[in-house]
Amino acid sequence: MSKPSARSALKLLSFSFLIFFNIFAESKNFISLEKYLSQIEIVSDPQDRKTGLMNRESLPDDSGMIFVWDRNKVQCMWMKNTSIPLSVAYIEDTGEIIDIYDMVPLSRKSVCSRKPALYALEVNQGWFEKNELYVGDFINISSVIQNAK
Repeated sequence: MSKPSARSALKLLSFSFLIFFNIFAESKNFISLEKYLSQIEIVSDPQDRKTGLMNRESLPDDSGMIFVWDRNKVQCMWMKNTSIPLSVAYIEDTGEIIDIYDMVPLSRKSVCSRKPALYALEVNQGWFEKNELYVGDFINISSVIQNAK
């Protein structure tokens, strides 16, 4: 291959990669939770995570609780002493939503992430559908945690 042809092929390859990268990056839905929730509780202490939303009578529509674990692993939650119908999203360290489950009030059955997760977001049941947030979407989770400090 001549030098001009090799240069043209390299330019075409670079251009193709750039287009692919832009399409891939734009296909991700990076979400700012502050746009949807005016009150976000962050729980990272083991005792606070254990208690979560237990024994509360309600959760305002624009509120949620983010659970932060110490390490990325399969996480499980339950609804013991929680009478509020909730949905939970398990979130990877990258911010990707990997699972969304509707939880059964007062159930002691564990609901676990299918893959390792570092975070979980609990909100009123149906909140994810209402706000059109889905598995595969990305949350700017570091921003939420940073703003809470």
